[in-house]
Amino acid sequence: MMKKLFAIIFISAAFFSSASAQGKMGMQKKVLMDSLKISETAADSVVSIREQSMTQIKAIMKDQSLSQEQKKEKAKPIKEDMRTRLEKYLTKDQMAKLQEMQGAMRKDKTEQ
Repeated sequence: MMKKLFAIIFISAAFFSSASAQGKMGMQKKVLMDSLKISETAADSVVSIREQSMTQIKAIMKDQSLSQEQKKEKAKPIKEDMRTRLEKYLTKDQMAKLQEMQGAMRKDKTEQ
């Protein structure tokens, strides 16, 4: 479960790191609304939560003074907090669908 969450976060970091993240966030919000059947307000909250968490995790991943294991341990509470915060806006089914969507994104990205 934690490996899946870590993978989701890592994929999200890659998504938000592009120069055109603003445009992609709007597109991501639309995809979230359509795929998860959530309101615009909930989609805004999900995007914001993920963006905040990814900013913190990205900084940890760039810290060259930490080993991979230390990075994972340091990112773990951030990931857990993100999941807890997301669960305020998404049902268990929606969380599962989100993970499925991110897995598909990850697969598409590795195949390119």
